[in-house]
Amino acid sequence: MGRPLQLVKCAADGQLEVGQEAADVLRTVRGPVAVVAVCGRARQGKSFILNQIASAWNPKDKEGTENSNAGFVVAPTHRPCTKGIWLWSKPIPRTSIDGKPYHIILLDTEGIDAYD
Repeated sequence: MGRPLQLVKCAADGQLEVGQEAADVLRTVRGPVAVVAVCGRARQGKSFILNQIASAWNPKDKEGTENSNAGFVVAPTHRPCTKGIWLWSKPIPRTSIDGKPYHIILLDTEGIDAYD
């Protein structure tokens, strides 16, 4: 089904770093893409809604079973879960209404008012 990969993180020295594995995934995508990125305040359901989208478009893993344990991290806590920007490891192949193929890229972002 896929898994989250960190695309951008803030290093200890304050510099932004690109995650190599996530960058490698993006390099494999050929043709047009549509990006679904969810931004907003911390603890408001950004990761949850992206998990719902990923599940709706990729309901089964390669063995043909539901994979409900994978996804962007969510937790029943007041502390933020997402740090930086995360990419779903499996671009979602789709076909436009005019019959042209493209891929959907899912991006999860750190909450605007997140704290450590």
